[in-house]
Amino acid sequence: MPVLTIYLLTLQYPPDTFYNPTFATPPAMPPLCGTTLDSSAGITIRRISDYSPEWDWYPHHEYAKVQPWNADMSLYRFYSMAIYDTSTCDMVMELPDLHPIRWSNADPNVLYGFKEDGTIIRFDIATQEMDTLITITGFERVEPGPGEGNLDIHDRRMALAAKRDTDMVVLVVNLQSRMIEASMTLPGAWGEEESPRYVDWVSVSQSGNYVGIMWDHNTTTPSSPHDGHYGVEIYDAGSLLFLRRLVDYGNHGDFCMTPDSEEVFVQFYGEGGTINAFRLRDDMHIIIHDHEDFGYGDAHISCRNIRRPGWAYVSTDPERGGMVLAVRLDGSKRVEIFGHHFSSAANYDKSPMPVPSPDGRFVMFKSDFGNYQDSALVYDFVASYDAMRLEEKPITSIAIRRGAILLKGIERGEALLIGGSGRVALRKHFENGRIETGNRLHGLFLLRVQSSSRTLTRPIILP
Repeated sequence: MPVLTIYLLTLQYPPDTFYNPTFATPPAMPPLCGTTLDSSAGITIRRISDYSPEWDWYPHHEYAKVQPWNADMSLYRFYSMAIYDTSTCDMVMELPDLHPIRWSNADPNVLYGFKEDGTIIRFDIATQEMDTLITITGFERVEPGPGEGNLDIHDRRMALAAKRDTDMVVLVVNLQSRMIEASMTLPGAWGEEESPRYVDWVSVSQSGNYVGIMWDHNTTTPSSPHDGHYGVEIYDAGSLLFLRRLVDYGNHGDFCMTPDSEEVFVQFYGEGGTINAFRLRDDMHIIIHDHEDFGYGDAHISCRNIRRPGWAYVSTDPERGGMVLAVRLDGSKRVEIFGHHFSSAANYDKSPMPVPSPDGRFVMFKSDFGNYQDSALVYDFVASYDAMRLEEKPITSIAIRRGAILLKGIERGEALLIGGSGRVALRKHFENGRIETGNRLHGLFLLRVQSSSRTLTRPIILP
């Protein structure tokens, strides 16, 4: 019989499955930059932050829709305070006053700062050089979002909200030409307050071809609009010409790409579903999922996985299991489970707010990790399904026999065979390196073996 020798292969994502809510007890708190295992999902959790006596603060990332990693994921940042090394968790540098900031989507050394006085700055962290791209004048304050606005994936366009008396002026800025490409005044939309009264956020889509405005559902409704505006509206980014209203009620959501690279707005809420996608070019509605856990309580959506189209990353409320998942944006209801966040979500800082890395392999989230009593305590963690990287031995020999799998290098442990649907087809303890499979299983499976000292995960084909 043939002997199959498998070399080191990095499995990047959890296997596809269907959502099944589970609860889990927090494992032991790992030390700074140390790891622990969410054994309920086979997910490695790494702690990447610690309390700062200098700042009297538990540093953490700011929001689910704001990317904390740079373009090559070698660095991450907490708010506009400091940058850290991904491999060591050491602080690389404190940041100058550029608040709020966004990473470049292309250059790992570049940050863009959007100051409230209208100054937009390009900051190179390698050379420490600052370049003022444009200064926007004539407004009391200028903000991206506020809070939830993002660059397009080409580092070209950014949509800004500017306050002029009680009016809001939406500006589309081209960072490459250093020009304001379009502007639109929304009378009275800002109001008298420091933050907009009637608008939740303004942002460009991932392509930069569209501008979305989410009107605050607490102050604008179909029966009580603000100057005719409510819900989630889409505009042409080049002209700010109104195109369509995607949905009458805006909720937690993000601009995403489907598996077919169609731009959509994905949010909790919509007719027939708890996660819904609305296509930007024609407002076609896709029910992504309809389980009641999604959108309940403290839950967020992020599509900052710009190099992995087709997935939205979501969290569920602690009362519904407190899970972190990626959800397929094709209506199939398939998910990838990135484990549990183990947070009480007792206050805003403790809200997990999961955000994926640009390639979607890692998910950063906040958690008190079972310490519900301390209202200030919260750490940042990174969840990943990357079992291959944890192995001590790079090569394992596997012999496929009829009715059995023979392992060389692992004598005893527990074996799982996972089918293409994510269903566990076999779970069995084994001895002497022999896993009895019987004669009923055929085709491609994911073999996961857990011994006392190591974890092995390999794709195999049973004849």
